[in-house]
Amino acid sequence: MQKRIFLSFMVVLVTGILISSMLFMKSMENQNYKSINDGIISNAYLVREIVTDKIHYHTDENLSEYLKEIKPGSNMRITVIDISGKVIGDSDANIQSTDNHHDRPEILEALEGKVGLEKRHSTTIGEDLLYCAIPYYSNDKIVGVIRLSTRLNDINLLKKGIYMNTLISLIVGLAIAAILGYRVSIYISSPIKEMTYMSSKISRGQFDKRIDISSKDEIGELSTSINNMAAKLDETINSLKDKNSKMEAILSSVINGIIAVDNNERVLFMNPSAINILNIREKDVTGKYLLQIARNNDMDDFLRQIIEKKHFESTEIVISYPEEKNLKIYTNPIKYNDSEDVIGIIIIIQDITEIRKLERIRTEFVANVSHELKTPLTSIKGFAETLRLGALDDHETASRFLGIIEEEADRLFRLINDILSLSELENKKVKQNRAVVNIERLINHVVSIMTSQAQNKNISMSKDIRLKSNDFIGDNDEIKQMLINLIDNAIKYTQENGCVSIEAYDNESKLIITVSDSGIGIPKEHIPRLFERFYRVDKARSKKIGGTGLGLAIVKHIVKSYNGEIEVASKVGIGTKFKVILSKKV
Repeated sequence: MQKRIFLSFMVVLVTGILISSMLFMKSMENQNYKSINDGIISNAYLVREIVTDKIHYHTDENLSEYLKEIKPGSNMRITVIDISGKVIGDSDANIQSTDNHHDRPEILEALEGKVGLEKRHSTTIGEDLLYCAIPYYSNDKIVGVIRLSTRLNDINLLKKGIYMNTLISLIVGLAIAAILGYRVSIYISSPIKEMTYMSSKISRGQFDKRIDISSKDEIGELSTSINNMAAKLDETINSLKDKNSKMEAILSSVINGIIAVDNNERVLFMNPSAINILNIREKDVTGKYLLQIARNNDMDDFLRQIIEKKHFESTEIVISYPEEKNLKIYTNPIKYNDSEDVIGIIIIIQDITEIRKLERIRTEFVANVSHELKTPLTSIKGFAETLRLGALDDHETASRFLGIIEEEADRLFRLINDILSLSELENKKVKQNRAVVNIERLINHVVSIMTSQAQNKNISMSKDIRLKSNDFIGDNDEIKQMLINLIDNAIKYTQENGCVSIEAYDNESKLIITVSDSGIGIPKEHIPRLFERFYRVDKARSKKIGGTGLGLAIVKHIVKSYNGEIEVASKVGIGTKFKVILSKKV
């Protein structure tokens, strides 16, 4: 067996060395030939540039002398052949004694307008040469061929050197390999040693290892049994790993946070959603106390009660760092299949911050709407009751009361319209009625509508429209409502003899509209809440001028529907500027 291993080793080694040597020599030869080919082609084009204009002005003898002067090197030969194959100039040979070259392969290639390359033995100088022929032209017609040739002695010498070095390397390598191969064959000749070694690898969990013994005896049967056992273990463990990976992938994809802790509140598992919700920065949380990484006493107290009472329930907690969040916590026990012993707790965390925020907004909205509706209805009911009780007989008083009832009804009508508009904007999921809107025409139309309202307060209105394109894809009514609300606000909160200006300009992706006034201005602390429903900076003044408190909320929703932004700049006593930036691609 030792002899068989040794011989096999030597055959493989010799085969590898021979194949590697042949490939190396072939690669070196090809590389050298490529280098020479590239060089001679480059030189041929250079010579053609130099010689083409000289050919028609030299005799054959003068041309040959000229070629001797310009040839690139001593090993390089330049030959000029006319279209018939006659040599009309040669840097090295007597042109009188040269044959007609019309049948040379490289000449034929060149006469077809190609680069001709040929390697052959030259009978003229008795050496192997590489020929490169290219055509030269006159009036865009091929009139002859310029051929360069170079000796291949250097390559032949290099090939001999490579062969000699390879042979020496082969002999030395085989001698060294024979010594090493003989020593190695002694150590691997015993199948018992190999089986023992591989079995130890398998026992340490390397189930991909196999015993390579092909004998048919008892040792071979034993090695086959060990290999089968290792394959079964490998299959079982891979199956468990696959199931575990799938389970982790599923838990990692769940939007809710999932945490598994043992009875000591040490973390067994935590999915990415839980890490994100609790803003946990530790990279490895397994084995750490939940309080240590979550740093929330409410959650810790809740879990301690769960563990002590074994009563699993849900609760709601609030975390304040780094931002305030409302979290719904659900708990369930972790048990083995048929055991009643609880080994831990599975915690489900649901971020309900947005839900609570929406509930709060809804509650505030209902309260505000109720209040806003109640005020005009109370006035209408009160004055109507007064009229019913006898005020109708006093025509002046009755007329004044009816005027108040009409104003309150108008106020109620405006409020309901704004509520309906806001509801429609919030519930509109599909952008309908989108068409080309002529912005300049629309601004002019809105300004004409609002002019009479401005004239009542002697407010001047100006426009500055610098649009590259008047066409904007959108809902004409929405844009109109946005402009009316902004300009109406500007007029309402500007004193008499003030001014309101509208500016519009655009670029490739954005439409920018600004509405500025010289009004009373807005205190800085109120600006972040301007777009909330029913929010008023000065409630008494807003009530006096008849605002519903929903105009800017409607504007905000319209702007958002166009992936836009709205900016506010204001100084008290100087004025306010609203800047609307709408995306042209929505």
